[in-house]
Amino acid sequence: MATWPGTQDHQALFRMATSLANELLRIDERLIHLNDTTHRQHQEFAGRAHSLGVYLRAAVRQALEDDYAPAFASLRVALEHMLLDQLIFNGQRLIQTARGVDDKTWTEWQRQRTAGEGFTSVIEWTRYAKKSTVEIITEGLRSTPDDDGTTYLLSPYYFLLQQYKPFFGPASAQHEFDDGIGEVDEFRRLAKEYEQYYLTYLSWSSIKRNLRLNGFADETTTGRIDVHYRFLSAFVHPTTNTNEISYGRNNRNIPRYDHYSSELALLYTIVIAVEELRHFHEMSQRPPLVGLDDWDDLAALCDTAWSLTSHLWWPGQPPHAWDRFQEANKRRFRALRDSPTTPLPGPSPDAIPEHEIRYYRDPMQRLVRLHSSFQEIMTRLAYQSPWPRTDAQFR
Repeated sequence: MATWPGTQDHQALFRMATSLANELLRIDERLIHLNDTTHRQHQEFAGRAHSLGVYLRAAVRQALEDDYAPAFASLRVALEHMLLDQLIFNGQRLIQTARGVDDKTWTEWQRQRTAGEGFTSVIEWTRYAKKSTVEIITEGLRSTPDDDGTTYLLSPYYFLLQQYKPFFGPASAQHEFDDGIGEVDEFRRLAKEYEQYYLTYLSWSSIKRNLRLNGFADETTTGRIDVHYRFLSAFVHPTTNTNEISYGRNNRNIPRYDHYSSELALLYTIVIAVEELRHFHEMSQRPPLVGLDDWDDLAALCDTAWSLTSHLWWPGQPPHAWDRFQEANKRRFRALRDSPTTPLPGPSPDAIPEHEIRYYRDPMQRLVRLHSSFQEIMTRLAYQSPWPRTDAQFR
């Protein structure tokens, strides 16, 4: 079998992606249970990290076969998996919804909370009178006090995931599953409850909202994550010409090696793995504590991986010189539209503050352009690619 060209084109990325996926697959081997006490959630968290490693390993293998659409589909699952794990590992706040709360009940709830008679775990709540609905932000669940009376918070998402039944089906279909023992009306009630679990906590919009609620992301960050979610989702839902995205125009003899798709698949694999490992370590530092063998070495590997993938401009990474070039061009184009007779003003790309540089829309298109040096005729600004490729202009 011929050597995959990506092992040469992306030697460092390929090695790092493989290494990090393997680290997730054996993360349970690093657990050091303290005081001869094993906590079940640590084993289950390691199991989730292992599961993510399976998806990432599959994405790398699919890229090795030049099957980029399935690789990106696996990475779409991995992205959502990683973000949900962040909530399961470290989430401390939860949004709950109470329906049918009339004025009298709402007044009594407020009185009880003020008097300290109830709702002591409520951090914030809002009532929407038209729908008689109250949204309640609460802290996570507290453990049973130990011998010293000490308790710790458990992520509420850990329990929600155990309660949710993805195969239960909608309420309207429950008569199809009548087993002659249970009551169909009870099945319908449970179906509505599971549907509400999903809509409130597990849907994509809810995951983003709960990331913000827990302080893991702000609007800018979730907006940028959305860019990657939309791109990867194109390979899950058959509404796009994924062959053209994966192999470029005039694609023949598919599957075949593509420099850009292979690079992007490896970049995604690495950043998702790094995020998961860092979230897992953060979890290990929260009560109940658990040790991680040789974490310093693994942390150094993650830092190296983060630097290696910085040109992706994943949330938390700096914009690339290309993004500064693009922002400066956009500003000069806008100035020219607003005042056609005025000489082109605007700061140089390097002078633009990082927080003012706008994000990109298409990860694949951007990655291709990163590999092509270019001078804009109208603005006279130039970009010099660190990795110029002659095929970039035809991709």
